[in-house]
Amino acid sequence: SHAPFPKLELGLGSRPAVPRELPACSICLERLWEPVSLDCGHDFCPRCFSTHRVPGCEPPCCPECRKICKQKRGLRSLGEKMRLLPQRPLPAALQETCAVRAEPLLLVRINASGGLILRMGAINRCLKHPLARDTPVCLLAVLGEQHSGKTFLLNHLLRGLPGLEAGEGGWPRGGGALQGLRWGASNLTRGMWMWSHPFLLGKEGRKVAVFLVDTGDAMSPELSRETRTKLCALTTMLSSYQILNTSPELRDTDLEYLEMFAHVAEVMGRHYGMVPIQHLDLLVRDSSHPNKAGLGHVGDIIQKSSGKYPRVQELLRGRRARCYLLPTPGRRWASKVPGSPGDTDDDIRHLCAYVADVLSAAPQHAKSRCQGYWSEGRPVARGDRRLLTGQQLAQEIKNLSGWMGRTGPGFASPDEMAAQLHDLRTVEAAKKEFEEYVRQQDVATKRIFTALRVLPDTMRTLLATQKDAILARHGAALLCKGREQTLEALEAELQAEAKVFMDSYTMRFCGHLAAVGGAVGAGLLGLAG
Repeated sequence: SHAPFPKLELGLGSRPAVPRELPACSICLERLWEPVSLDCGHDFCPRCFSTHRVPGCEPPCCPECRKICKQKRGLRSLGEKMRLLPQRPLPAALQETCAVRAEPLLLVRINASGGLILRMGAINRCLKHPLARDTPVCLLAVLGEQHSGKTFLLNHLLRGLPGLEAGEGGWPRGGGALQGLRWGASNLTRGMWMWSHPFLLGKEGRKVAVFLVDTGDAMSPELSRETRTKLCALTTMLSSYQILNTSPELRDTDLEYLEMFAHVAEVMGRHYGMVPIQHLDLLVRDSSHPNKAGLGHVGDIIQKSSGKYPRVQELLRGRRARCYLLPTPGRRWASKVPGSPGDTDDDIRHLCAYVADVLSAAPQHAKSRCQGYWSEGRPVARGDRRLLTGQQLAQEIKNLSGWMGRTGPGFASPDEMAAQLHDLRTVEAAKKEFEEYVRQQDVATKRIFTALRVLPDTMRTLLATQKDAILARHGAALLCKGREQTLEALEAELQAEAKVFMDSYTMRFCGHLAAVGGAVGAGLLGLAG
């Protein structure tokens, strides 16, 4: 049977025992009151199970591990019994403990078949945290392949955040062992993770909620190109300050990923009106070079990427990217007390300086939206920039998730993503145009004598003519291969909206006739059919 994920060792110390709660859905993380429990050990809420199960598979196929399993009754019975128990409020001390509990949460899960499952429950728990809901957010995302030192860097960033938030500097006093993020097993990184607790940094009155994000194995060559493209899109949305961990010999695979990431960020920025890449650190692990040699290393990268990777070249030549050369993580610290900033070792000083630099700069890189950023092919003035709060970003990610769920096969490149987003905008524009036309007809026929001049059959003809014109005009602008299916779905939606309006309009028309009464009303009623 499928082994459940091991518990994350968070190193947060002992906690008071809390009352037992119902388990959470494996996908949305909501508490299970009416669970669907499978023999493989995974539990789901009815909505997620219905959405992600394989259609027509009996017995059902688990959406998480893809095993054929029978449903169990025990957990559902437990949920029904717990409904009958009296709900007691937790003690004040326990409520406070639960309120400050922090842990890494899995935001995007890569299942056994390589598909993506977005956990909106976990995303909402992070971005709608009381400290982040109505506050601009900065998302520090660490990218890189497995065993590239991402967890090592995340641990040090996490260790520096509490002191900086409290105004005590970037490192805690003392040389104790490092505590914080601990993802030991490789399978735990299959997806994207975020530290659930935000840290408020910046000046008073201009605070920014800072989150740490681990992109997991988003760069893994084992993933399909479609999955990597979608992960790039999600990484773009879930980050505003990226740190790319790479080896001294920058390989073509690294440059290919960076080129694809820059391309996807450009597409997402154009669609959502956001700054594509606000800030990128290229973190090169090489202890044989001093930290100041980063500028020369960037020059080598630009020369290597010339022609083949134009977006990488443009990015590294601008002010949005910089390069750091640091020692290989853990190489020289393995024999020392982990992360002891009190040491005089040059490698440790370089690491501490880099971490302090990143954390102090984080409030300047809150997630930003620029109205009209791409309207003229150039950035707009800084005053036109609008910072996104946690709640606003969560809504944008929900919209992105809905679009990804509706896309068909063939989503395998940034160009195809751009075409699908273009078609999405085209369809939305067509819907809004028809909706506005219906609204205008509704307003124009509110008055009794104005309405009686337009018979229901006439109104039906007007709506059909407008619908056909919209379909012809916007249909010609569609780019994807499934143009006919898209037009059929759009036509069905427009027809449904027209039917709702016609039902209402016919009732209104008949009501006006009844109000007029007499021979005039009877004659018009005969014409109306």
